[in-house]
Amino acid sequence: MRPSLALLRTTTFRLALAQAGVVLVFVVALLVYVYFATIGQLVADSDVLADQEYAALERAYAEGGIRRLNQEVVERAARQGPLLYVLAEGNGVVVTGDFQQLPSLPGESVQRIDFGFESTDAEGAAQRGRARGKVGRLLNGPILLVARDLGDSEVMSGRITRVLWTVAILGVFLSIASGLIASWLASRRAEALASTARDVMAGDLKRRAPVRGEGDEFDALAEAMNAMLDRLERLMQVSRTAGDAIAHDLRSPLTRFRQKLEAALEAPADTANDREALRKALEEADSLLDMFAAVLKLARVESNPNWRFERIDASDILRELVDFYEPAAEEQGRTLRGEIAPDLFVNGETGLFTQAVSNLVENALKYTPEGGHIALTAARRSDGRIEIAVSDDGPGIAPADRDRVQERFVRLESARSSPGAGLGLSLVAAVARLHRGGLHLRDGLDNGEGKGLGAALVLPAAA
Repeated sequence: MRPSLALLRTTTFRLALAQAGVVLVFVVALLVYVYFATIGQLVADSDVLADQEYAALERAYAEGGIRRLNQEVVERAARQGPLLYVLAEGNGVVVTGDFQQLPSLPGESVQRIDFGFESTDAEGAAQRGRARGKVGRLLNGPILLVARDLGDSEVMSGRITRVLWTVAILGVFLSIASGLIASWLASRRAEALASTARDVMAGDLKRRAPVRGEGDEFDALAEAMNAMLDRLERLMQVSRTAGDAIAHDLRSPLTRFRQKLEAALEAPADTANDREALRKALEEADSLLDMFAAVLKLARVESNPNWRFERIDASDILRELVDFYEPAAEEQGRTLRGEIAPDLFVNGETGLFTQAVSNLVENALKYTPEGGHIALTAARRSDGRIEIAVSDDGPGIAPADRDRVQERFVRLESARSSPGAGLGLSLVAAVARLHRGGLHLRDGLDNGEGKGLGAALVLPAAA
C-alpha cells in the first residue's frame, strides 16, 4: 500500500474528517440560527410595521376619501424612510408613490407581498432591492401598497452568510490539513514502534523503542514496550542458560548414578552390596526428581496468576515453622531463634507463603556452618507492610551477586559442592512477586569476620 493511502486510512485522519464534519454541521446550524434570529425577526418586524401603516392609511381613506389618502401617501413617501408606498387606481394605474407601477395586481382580499424592485442611489446608479409588505383594494376600488425595504437586512444577511460559509470552508480545510499533519506525525511514531517490534522479531533483543520525553501516550507506550522487551530479554537469557545449567547440575548426579549401577553390575553378586547400590541410586534419583519438582513448581507459580488468596495469619505460620525447624537446627549444631510480632496478617496462598519462608530457612541451614546462628524475625514496617527476615552468620553473598542469585539455576561457585538446583531463592522471589511484594537480600548476622546473609520477604499487610 502506498504511504499516502496508508496515511488516509489512519485513525487520526478519520478523526480529523469527523471533526471537519462536526465543524460543517455546526456552521449550517449556526446559519439557520442566525437567519431566524436576525432575518426572520426583521421580516416579522416588517410585517407588523406594514400592517400598522396600512391600517392608518385605511382609516385616513375612510375619514377623508381619496384626496386625504393621496395626501397622506405623498407626505409619507417624501420622508425617505424604510417604508415604501404606492397608491393606484382600481385598474392598476399608479397615482402616486415610490414606484411607477405595481409589482402585481391584488385580488379582492388584502395579501402579503414579497417582491424585488429597482431604484437609484444618491449618485444615480441603478440598484436592486427587495421589499416585503401588504397590498389590497380599499373601498370604491383604489389599490394601496405599503412595504418595507429589506435592503439593509438583505445586505447584512448576505454578509453574515458569506462570513459563515467562509469560516466553514476554512474550518473544514484546516481540520483536514491538521488531520493529515497529525496523522503523519502519529504514523511516524507508530512506525518507530513497529520498526522496533520487527527488529526484535528478527532477533535483535537489544533494540528498544525511542522515547522522546514528551510525556504523551506514545512515550507511555514506548516505555511499557521497553519494559516488556527488558523482561523478554531476561527471560530469553534465562531460557538460553537454563539448558546449560540443568545439564551442568544433572551431569554429576547422573554420572554418580551410572557409576554406582555399573560398579554393582561388575562386582560379584552380593545381596547386601547390591541393595546398598540400589539405595544410593534411589537417593540420586530422588535428588533428580526434587530438582524437576522445583522447576515445575516455579513454572506453576510464575505462569498461573489465578491463585486463590485469603487472609492468613502470618504470625501463627511463622511460629509453627520456628518450632518445626528448631530441632533440625540443633541436630546440625546450629541455633535457630524466632522473634515474631503478633497479629501479622497478609493476603496470600497459605501453601506458597509457607514454602517461601521454608526455602529461606532451609537455605540458611544449608550454608550456615556448624555452631552458627540463624534468626527468623517478622514485624510490621513503618510503611505498613510486613517484613519476614531470615538472617544467618554464614559466608553470605557478595552485594554484586545478590540480584543474580534470585534468577533460575544460578549457583555461585562456592555452592557447587552442595546439593541443590539453584531454584530456592528464585522460587521465593516468584512467590513474592505473586503476592505483590519483593525479596531483598542484604547483610545478615555478624560472624566476627564479616556479615552473613539476610533475606527479607516484604509483603503488603492484609486490611
